[in-house]
Amino acid sequence: MKKTLAAVAVLGAFAGSALAADVQLYGIVDTGVGYSHVDVDGLGEDADSFGMKSGQASGSRFGFKGTEDLGNGLTVGFILEDGITSDDGAESGVMFNRESSLFLQGSFGKFAMGRIGSINNGQSSWAKVGMLSAFGTSDWGGNSAQLGSIFSLAGQWDNMIAYETPDFAGFKVFAQYGMGSNDNENESSSDRYYAIGATYNNGPFAGYFAVDSINYQTADFGSNAFNKNGDNVDDSLTVTLGGSYDFEVVKVYLGAQYFDEVKLSSIGGVTNSVWGSDAISGGDKDGKYDTTYGAAMKIKGYAISLSADAPLAGGKAMFGIGYIDGEAADSMSDIASSNAAAAKYADADFKRYVVSVGYDYPFSKRTDVYAVASYMQDQVDYVNDAKESREWEPSAYGIYVGLRHRF
Repeated sequence: MKKTLAAVAVLGAFAGSALAADVQLYGIVDTGVGYSHVDVDGLGEDADSFGMKSGQASGSRFGFKGTEDLGNGLTVGFILEDGITSDDGAESGVMFNRESSLFLQGSFGKFAMGRIGSINNGQSSWAKVGMLSAFGTSDWGGNSAQLGSIFSLAGQWDNMIAYETPDFAGFKVFAQYGMGSNDNENESSSDRYYAIGATYNNGPFAGYFAVDSINYQTADFGSNAFNKNGDNVDDSLTVTLGGSYDFEVVKVYLGAQYFDEVKLSSIGGVTNSVWGSDAISGGDKDGKYDTTYGAAMKIKGYAISLSADAPLAGGKAMFGIGYIDGEAADSMSDIASSNAAAAKYADADFKRYVVSVGYDYPFSKRTDVYAVASYMQDQVDYVNDAKESREWEPSAYGIYVGLRHRF
């Protein structure tokens, strides 16, 4: 009896403390199954896979968040959010990899510090670019019309400072500065990150604009050939804009991005999943294909995303298309001069076409079921070791269904 009373007292004290600080446990569990087929365009054996998948519609996660009213209009709060894979229970990276931030909010806006996702990214409370697509930035099988397959997205950054203005007639402005890794934090040799952007929400219309950059010009990335500095090596740059309009019968999303000096690996999809895989490790038909540097090559160009969703049979139907037109960035000439294996990509061209359809049906406010089918076609023009022009056109299609629950 005494143990029971003691346990009740401890739980009561914890509950009182949690209520005082307004602490919440929250999360998403998203699990399903999927089939995909990858055609490597004669460079090896095509790949088929069927299995259980986690985080197709939303990354599975759990987190803690809380706030405390300091008075005088000031609020302090925190977010600790960890990504998991629900099919095997594993963590996806470091603890609280999605976000680990402390913030202060008031009439001046919101100021935060810690591990924070870029506004031009799909994860963390600061992520905004997902508003440009009906498919957002979730995986949907990896070869779908979500923004991560079409745009270069920035991910999470350690040691970041972020600021958000108050709402001005629907406008909000955001600024972020990532100090880089702990090894050489906030030094010219660090992979520092910069972003500034704005959102606008007014009735059926929502708009988004952002410019961001990663320090490549002076950063020290070690011996990786694609990160070495040179006369033509500049910081990366992306300019992203677009919006959506809700016509009630259908909501239309349009987004566009200009990118320069970004790694192809920063854009997901079929090429990156195939490049360097066992399926083509033996090279192309004449043994002159090198898989080591393809996904890491830096490119410049533009991308466009057009999508829509509409109410249908108690749920929501989705449709999306995307296109990328890119070429080797200027820095590739420097890289090619010192690395023979990378030279074949100094004048490479890259194009992508992708289309997806899907349906989402809610069982309740917190639980829904979804299905998505996608097709993606890539085209890479390059010169092989024999100085011959080559064209590689890998493609992929997939079907994914799943159940998502929020708590």
